[in-house]
Amino acid sequence: MYQGGVDQSLVRWVEYDGAGRSVRNGLNFTERGFGVRAALGCSDRGNTAASQVQAGEIDWDRILGTQGARWFHTGGIFCALSPSTPAVAIEAMQAAKRHGVIVSYDLNYRPSLWQGMGGTKQAQAVNGRIAPLVDVLIGNEEDFSAALGLRNRSFAT
Repeated sequence: MYQGGVDQSLVRWVEYDGAGRSVRNGLNFTERGFGVRAALGCSDRGNTAASQVQAGEIDWDRILGTQGARWFHTGGIFCALSPSTPAVAIEAMQAAKRHGVIVSYDLNYRPSLWQGMGGTKQAQAVNGRIAPLVDVLIGNEEDFSAALGLRNRSFAT
């Protein structure tokens, strides 16, 4: 962040416990595919700092209103990190709407992340509450099916 010149005035620093039990950065390992075998990925996002955020801890009105943000983006990966993260996303989206900020959301359904949070049923419940707050919804066919419960429909012309 220092090298890239990123403004850190709104970074919420959390004390490190020395082992990563309470907060840490998430990791994603990807193994290249070979021939007809697709790439394989493994996400290690348990106990990340983002998963510890609670509703009410971030001053969204300041960020999205006073400081003039024009676009807010989050997604299904963030919402699947912990029981508290969907409420944080919804809180941010509601503040964005109050301030005329565009809201985008990437469904980005990951079964491995939702597995410990109630699976597909919980993903659909969370995303069903979020979808009405979104201006730009991003996803592929699997995302719309698993994350929202929408099925592919053929329309006669």
